[in-house]
Amino acid sequence: MVKQDTALLQNWLRTVVMAPGFLNQKIGFANQTYQLSEHDVVTDNEIASVHARLNVYSSGYMMRLLDCMYADYSISRKFMGEELFDSFAKAYLMYHPSTSYTLYDLGEKFPDFLDKTKPQLPEGDDSSAYDIPATLARVERARQVAMRARGTEDDILDTNVDDVYQMFFTTLNIRIPGCLQLLELDLPMKEFFEAVLRDEQYELPSPQKTFMAISRKNYRIVLDEISKMQYLLLQECKNHANLYDAISALSINQNIPPADLLADAYLWLPYFRKCGFVEVV
Repeated sequence: MVKQDTALLQNWLRTVVMAPGFLNQKIGFANQTYQLSEHDVVTDNEIASVHARLNVYSSGYMMRLLDCMYADYSISRKFMGEELFDSFAKAYLMYHPSTSYTLYDLGEKFPDFLDKTKPQLPEGDDSSAYDIPATLARVERARQVAMRARGTEDDILDTNVDDVYQMFFTTLNIRIPGCLQLLELDLPMKEFFEAVLRDEQYELPSPQKTFMAISRKNYRIVLDEISKMQYLLLQECKNHANLYDAISALSINQNIPPADLLADAYLWLPYFRKCGFVEVV
């Protein structure tokens, strides 16, 4: 073993540990990049070979990443089964290695990966069953975001505000909390998601355009299916500081009289506030 610069050795080993691919591919890539051989870095002995020693670090790192995927997608893993989930998770980690300072970002693109790698059936065949893993993972990821994002728990707001008076006679200022996640899905997922979560019997969901809102209220996650118009109004509320401006914008986009939307919003607002979908400020 030739004595090498410490930084060079560290970079070589980091490449072997973190680069995508199988161990031989990792070693080959590291050798080519840093003009080293594994025998220049690791001493061989009678106890374990060079490759066996390097495999401890490489496989250990992969297992740590898999543990993160298990934590973030425990419900998807429960539905897919451990073996199938592991095969997709390992493939995902090879194509999407960790690049962030926080492992929370590791699984961000996993739902898209499941969507892109699902079986492609001939046109006209029902492929909705193959859409379930990606859709379920998308809901689970949104739930994780809602759990970690800034909520309303530390905000001091007037919970006794007269919504009716402010809606019709003044300006009702609103704010969408950072924890609100809005999803447009091709499958109804609420009952199915909760059944898998609770280990209850379930039926596979049938295709149906569905809108879902996930938020956090008083440290509790709220997950519910909402109507298309409720979904669109909450989307508009993200871009406006008061409810009437959001209603006006939605009225123009959907060609609906603003008075009709205002009447609906009056009925929806208490529900939105109770679920933590919107705050009145």
